[in-house]
Formats: sequence, structure tokens, C-alpha cells
Amino acid sequence: MINLRKAKSLPRITREWDAIADLRERQIASGEDHSANFVLAPAILGALPQSKSLVDIGCGTGWLTSMASQRAELLVGVDPSPNSIAIAEKLHSSASISYRTETVEQYARRRKRPEFDTAISNMAASSAPDLQHFFSASRRLLQRNGLFILTFPHPCFWPLYWGYASHPKFRYERSFAVEGKFKIRTQVTQMVTTHFHHPLEQYFSSLARAGFELESMRELSGRGFEFPRFMLVTSRAI
Repeated sequence: MINLRKAKSLPRITREWDAIADLRERQIASGEDHSANFVLAPAILGALPQSKSLVDIGCGTGWLTSMASQRAELLVGVDPSPNSIAIAEKLHSSASISYRTETVEQYARRRKRPEFDTAISNMAASSAPDLQHFFSASRRLLQRNGLFILTFPHPCFWPLYWGYASHPKFRYERSFAVEGKFKIRTQVTQMVTTHFHHPLEQYFSSLARAGFELESMRELSGRGFEFPRFMLVTSRAI
């Protein structure tokens, strides 16, 4: 059952990700999550240069932060889910990585100056109740000309895959909070999570208003995908 809402608060969304954190770590660590392991991670890592300082915005359980540690001297993973961060600190920690249980907006407010030359964000923008605030906070963390690499659900095709394209309330050009049972290619869980649908125009206009200049974009497909399910976007802080 899919439910479309006009809005949903971050504390409620965070509680959902807290509840599913252990399962998500198992799905990814086992290789069962094809999209995470064989589509999203390779795309982000393939676009990631060597850097001195990197922030993983919406790092979840830290699995991708750990992979990115080969490309950066210093890393910070930021995520509002306490359970996810606890797993990250236990399973994906190293001397070069530190984790923060905060939203990107909270973390950015405590920074006196931009500290990072690179930022990655895997599927986190689509969980942010306010997309503009999310991108603006991400920009405040990056030095001038800093690289921002992010992925998000493909707005044109994700509604078909997730099953709400035919929902009577759905309109592509509008934003919605989408509640539904979390699923990967091989498994539908009983745990409800929420992501936000935004049209492509909103993603790109919000990035521009936040102070980013588009560098590249790719549509990402994987095994068994009829259509691309994800977008990979790279941009520069201006």
C-alpha cells in the first residue's frame, strides 16, 4: 500500500530509518542489494577523485563512507539516524573516519567555515523534507569549487518501479512524501519508509539556487531494470 502525503516531518522519517538500519546493513553487506552494491556505489566511486577532506551526507550505516575512505585523507559521515550511526561506528570506522548523528542542516550550522573539498550523498536528498535547505546546507560545507556527487531516484521512472505512478493523487510536476514498504529487487519488507518525489526541474533549480553549477549527469540502470532507476549528478560549488 502506497500513501502519498503533502509533507512529513524529519523526526518521523528518522524513526523509520532507525527501525530498518540493521536490515539495510545486512542487505548491503551480503550483496543482496544489487542497486547499492553494483549500481550506486560504482557510479559514485567512479566519479570520486582523490581528496583531502570528504563529507558523506546522509551516510546511513557508513558502508559507502568506508569505501570512499580509499579516496580521501579525512572523512566525516553525517546522518540523523542514531541506529545507523551506531552501526557505522561499529562496523565501518577507521582512523580517518568520524561520524556525526546530525542532519546536514544541523552540522552545517555548527561549521565556522567550509571545510571540505568533496561531498557525496547517496539517495539522501530524496529523504529530506526540504530539498532546498538540504542543498543549501550541503553547499555551506564545501569550499569554493568543491565537488558535490549525489544520487537520487529517477523521478521519471522511480514512480513506475515503486508502484505509485498510477496513484490517483500522483502528479509528476508536484512534490510528494511517498510512504511504502521498503523493497529491493529480491525482497519486499514489512517496514515502511518515506522518500520524496520531486520533478527533475526541482532538483536542478534547487541545486542552482543553493550555489552549485551542474557539471555532469547520468541515468543509472542495473540488472533487471526496464528503465533507469537512479540519477547520478555531479556539480561544483560556486
